[in-house]
Parts: sequence; C-alpha cells; structure tokens
Amino acid sequence: MSWLYFGAQPDSPLISARGVFSRVFLVQVLASVVCAWSAIAQEAVTRNVVVQAEAEELPSAYGAPPDLSHGRISTLTKSYVLSPFSFELEAGYEGAAFRHGLPNQPFRQEIEMGLPARFTVGIQNQVEHFAGETRDRSFTLEARYALADWNKLPLNPAISAEYQFGLSNALPDSGELALLISHDFPHLIEWAMNIFVDREFGGRQSTSAGFAQSVEVPVLLPEEKLEVGLEMQYRSGGEAPGLEGTTKGLAIGPTLAWRPTKNARFDLSPLIGTSDHTPAVQVFAVFSFSFGGPTAGEVENPASARSH
Repeated sequence: MSWLYFGAQPDSPLISARGVFSRVFLVQVLASVVCAWSAIAQEAVTRNVVVQAEAEELPSAYGAPPDLSHGRISTLTKSYVLSPFSFELEAGYEGAAFRHGLPNQPFRQEIEMGLPARFTVGIQNQVEHFAGETRDRSFTLEARYALADWNKLPLNPAISAEYQFGLSNALPDSGELALLISHDFPHLIEWAMNIFVDREFGGRQSTSAGFAQSVEVPVLLPEEKLEVGLEMQYRSGGEAPGLEGTTKGLAIGPTLAWRPTKNARFDLSPLIGTSDHTPAVQVFAVFSFSFGGPTAGEVENPASARSH
C-alpha cells in the first residue's frame, strides 16, 4: 500500500491539516444533529405541556373567572350566569338549630342551564325534615340575566327572579327578586353579594328583604382546589317551621370550597346567629357538578394563571 496521498508524504503538513479539518467538520456535524434533536424534543414536550394545560382549563361565562361562572360562589351566594348550554347539578343541605324550638333540615336538588345572550334558567325541589316528619316543601322556577359581559359594567350586575310553589299547607307561594353583583380582585380574591326581596302571595302576604355575601381566596395553587373565606346572611324577616323560631337577623361564619375534580365542587358554611331571632347554628352544604359549555378554544384561563 502506497503512503502517497496526492503526492504528499504521510507526515507532511498537508495531511495533518486535512486530518484536523476532517475531525472539526465531523464534530460540527454531530453538534448540529444533537441541537436539531434537542429542538425537536423540546418542541414535543412544549406541545404536550400546552395540551395538558388546555385540558385542565375551566369553562368561562362571557369572560368571567371560572369560579364565578358556575352558578354560585358559596353555599348561599350566587354569582353571574352560566356559559351557554352548560349545566350545573346541585344537591344541598341546610341544617338549622334554634335556641328555642325543634331543628329544621331541608334538602334540595337543583339543575341550572346556561342560555345564549347571558341567560340562565333553573328548577329546584326542596324536601324538609321537621318534627320527625319528611315532606315536600317547595318547587321553584328561576331565571337569571347578566346585564353585560364580564368587566363591562362595574361589579358585573345580574338580575335574578324566582317563583316558589309551596307544596305543604304551612308554606304559601312566594316570589323573590334579587340583584347579583360580583367581582374578582387582585391576589385571586373573589367576592359576590346577593340583595333580595321576598314576597308571600298567600297567608300573611308578608314582605322581607336581606342580603348574602361571600368572599373567598384560594389556599392551594395553581389548581385552586381549595378555597376559604367568609360568608354572611341578613334577613329582615322570615318564619321558621313551627311557632317558636324565626330566621330574622344576621348569621356569619367561615366558608370552604373544595374542588376534587375540574367539574365537581363541594361547599360548606357553618354560620352562627348573632341574635335571639336567628338560629343558633346553621350549617349549609352544597355538592355541585358541572358539564357541557364552551369548546376548548373558547375557555378562559384559570384565575391562578391570570395577572392583575
């Protein structure tokens, strides 16, 4: 085998230079391949993260935060409206212990549906356990309308109207008209207030008014699976079952919201009465499940991903 390489000797500077050049070129090719492979892998990971994030997003009603787009912010306080063609199923419990009189335990089932043009409609059935007897208490029809898209008007007002059919001899038909206002403040603070007027259409035909309000803040981020806050309710009048108790006055206490999954939510509020006219203790619990609503391209980012 000849050591000649285009007329150059094996130890000539030409062969050494070409060997060095070949090694440098090979290293550059390998580096380019590694960089290209890293870029492809990084893009795949990024796409996977984006898809997973989109899958965890919660639906929004007309730009509202997800927690304010699901019918209620807590056990007693409703907020804004549902997104079009979304549904919310609720099962609720209200236990009241009076200072003088027997305890009262109503159970309710409710379903709400969001409609276009910022409307929400719903129906509710309530069963009551009192003095060792369980009976149907009432059947309610509800309609709710938001005056504008989220953050287009101060405090995002919505109007709610309910008609309650009394199903027992002790409970007459009644109607309720309410103003719902809500807002999300910096640091993920969410607040809502319901100002309502009730009117009985049978019996004493009495009129009462009041308000309920809640404020909550998440304590587990970024999924916002757990929220804590404060809830209160005031009523200017209202008769409790039996003859010895009323629901007039102010009740206040902590509230807790736990979201085990994206669609399920559990709310709990133990409230303490501040006067002799209110129940000594009231415990409100609501389990809700949401489904339907906008497509993936129409969802709003969770509050934890929003900046204020």
